[in-house]
Amino acid sequence: MTPMVFAKGLADSGFWGDKLFGRIMVEDLEVGQGFQRKACRARAIYGLEPVFESGRTGVIKIRNLIAFGGRSENTLMERNYDITIQECKIQNSSREYCKIFAAEARAIPAFGPVPEIIPVYLIYRPANNVPYATMEEDLPGQFERFCGRERDGSLAPASASEVGHKCTAFQHWLYQWTNGNLLVTDLEGVGWKVTNVRIVTRTKGYQGLKDSCCPALLEHFAASHRCNRYCELLALKSLETPQPPAKAKGSRSPISNRKAPSAQASPQLQKKGLASPQPLRKGSVSPKSARRCPEVTESQPPARPKAGDNGKASRTQ
Repeated sequence: MTPMVFAKGLADSGFWGDKLFGRIMVEDLEVGQGFQRKACRARAIYGLEPVFESGRTGVIKIRNLIAFGGRSENTLMERNYDITIQECKIQNSSREYCKIFAAEARAIPAFGPVPEIIPVYLIYRPANNVPYATMEEDLPGQFERFCGRERDGSLAPASASEVGHKCTAFQHWLYQWTNGNLLVTDLEGVGWKVTNVRIVTRTKGYQGLKDSCCPALLEHFAASHRCNRYCELLALKSLETPQPPAKAKGSRSPISNRKAPSAQASPQLQKKGLASPQPLRKGSVSPKSARRCPEVTESQPPARPKAGDNGKASRTQ
């Protein structure tokens, strides 16, 4: 069994600590009613101290459906290893975020107790066909889903309990902390201890998370979230759904509307199109006669009036 350690906080991508070699005995083959993970209860015999004392029970979890490319056993084991590493990364990094959230919440006396995300450990069982799995603390009691997703993948309404409201505030805080790039979508557990964490990211590979990209859920959360009392205690800003296409259309249309009539109705362009005021003063031509000039030139012979006009214009210049 190997723990994941974040020695430098969230700036660190995490590394594996010292390995513990021990023995466990499986007691219950099926624990819980989840369809995403297969869980069983095991009892530590020896070798896992101080994480699991002798006689203490823990829960071993494996991803229920493992899709892999080939049929060879090695390919299945590699896929099992990659998925288990991601499971450890998701819950343990969420735990580090929750520690920062708890530190800020404890500074507010009216906030009260804060939920805690329990750590998970990577275990390797050489005698199993699917050797890699996660092991975590056994939480006795009835599980409650505080935040989750529906079967179609959309966000489900949060629990109305105090823990549910604080988990929703943690979602809001994490969304704001990461500038809308990461969101915890699944939080369930017993009491104040939370597990079975799932997250989504806006971009693929954000903080080393490969299979968690789902920007639609982030936008859905920003549009559907309603701040509660704990969001107000943390002074979190209300979420607004970003709409860059709408802003772009709104910024282009007024400019295009201004440019279209400007070629005909702009005062500056009209001034440029008119003749210089000095010739008008010398000739003392009224505006009405200026408008009649094209009609007069049409009635005169074409050659001489044009030449005389061009000569006057050149002398005036």
